[in-house]
Amino acid sequence: MGQQVEKNWGQESTEAATARMAPLAEVNALVEEIVDLYYDQLFSENGINTPKAVCKAFSDILARRWNLSSMIIYLRDEGNHLNEIAVCADEHLSEAEASHVGAQLAAALEHEGQELHVWLDEEESGGPNGAETRRALSEAGMRAAVAVPIHAHGSLVGAVVVVTPFPERLRVALSGLRFIAPPIMIAVGNARRTAAIREQHSRIQHLIAESEARRRELEEANRELRRVSHYRSLFLARMSHELRTPLTSILGFSEILLDHESLTDSQRRFCEKIQSSGHQLQSSLNQLVDLSRLEAGQTELFLHEFSLREALRDSGQAVSRLAKKREVKIACETESDIHTIVSDEGKLRQVFYNFMAHAISRTPAQGTVRVGLQQISPTHFCVRIEDEGETIEDLSRIFEPVNIEAPTETASNMNELGLAIARRLIDVLGGRVELESKPPRGLRVLIQLPIRPMK
Repeated sequence: MGQQVEKNWGQESTEAATARMAPLAEVNALVEEIVDLYYDQLFSENGINTPKAVCKAFSDILARRWNLSSMIIYLRDEGNHLNEIAVCADEHLSEAEASHVGAQLAAALEHEGQELHVWLDEEESGGPNGAETRRALSEAGMRAAVAVPIHAHGSLVGAVVVVTPFPERLRVALSGLRFIAPPIMIAVGNARRTAAIREQHSRIQHLIAESEARRRELEEANRELRRVSHYRSLFLARMSHELRTPLTSILGFSEILLDHESLTDSQRRFCEKIQSSGHQLQSSLNQLVDLSRLEAGQTELFLHEFSLREALRDSGQAVSRLAKKREVKIACETESDIHTIVSDEGKLRQVFYNFMAHAISRTPAQGTVRVGLQQISPTHFCVRIEDEGETIEDLSRIFEPVNIEAPTETASNMNELGLAIARRLIDVLGGRVELESKPPRGLRVLIQLPIRPMK
């Protein structure tokens, strides 16, 4: 008898242990499926990367485990309301009907803040709006529904609603639904982040493709610019050679006529006009060739030590003829402690000449162009050139010669071209130039250059 009791007790203990192990095995199986789903979502090329795909994946789990497959997923939106983000239906229920029933349960869940059950085989179920929810469920041909809330930091952040025509299946699946509801929200969050990352990656790839296309376009444009620059240099060199030869003859013969021939007043005036136009054309040719060489990067520096004040005074004397012709005075103030500098004297004289000529061309008759020299630091000096011309509205465009016209005695376009050349020469010499409007009228040019070449 005692052995029989002991045997029965042992059988009951085994059965109890088996009963206790069954839910644990089910949980472990669910965990494995969820882990596999997360792995595919994160590492598979065609992973579960949309809320709809997440809903479908977990619906498949419901179908495999408990023969349930109609699921609606809700997340709290910015307005603090549960918003449907995905719905999966089956052959028993359309997506529209599932959304309608799910909306009823989500609203009731928001109001109650706790898990909500609706069983048509039980009278008291469905929450505060049970009658309306039960009616919606009945009209859809369903017999049971559950809304499982999902909380984070003590607040309702989402919900999972399952609808079915089989109440007994849903009762069996309740514990499993409660277990998988939070992982569903995590999977939805992963899907959204993955989608955002892939969209960002796509934008980056698009930008890279655009950048590569732009780079190829720029390379082609640079090749074209180099080709055009080469042909322009050839053209200017040929033009300079072809024009200088007859121009030299014109200037030579006009000088002979003026110096050694007895000319009438009209003849002398015409010869002076020929000589003046020839010199202007010669100056224009020289400027065009200089600008072409600067833009092509073919300029070399010939550095040596020389007197800065003498270079400035000589430049003032070089433009004195133009100043006298326009009845403009030049006031040159070269009092400075700077005696000698090391630079390219020829290019520096050209800079001074071009800016002084431009200032003279802007200054009205009886006006004054003021030139000053100042040491601004142990390593740099500044030359200041001021005129009394009209105020310039846009100083940034002064170095961009436009509207090139046929040169005349009063035209300023070649002076503007001279400024463009001077600006580039200053860059080559390692300096900089600043322009300031001088009220009530006038322009102030500040040319800053190094006393010795900068390393």
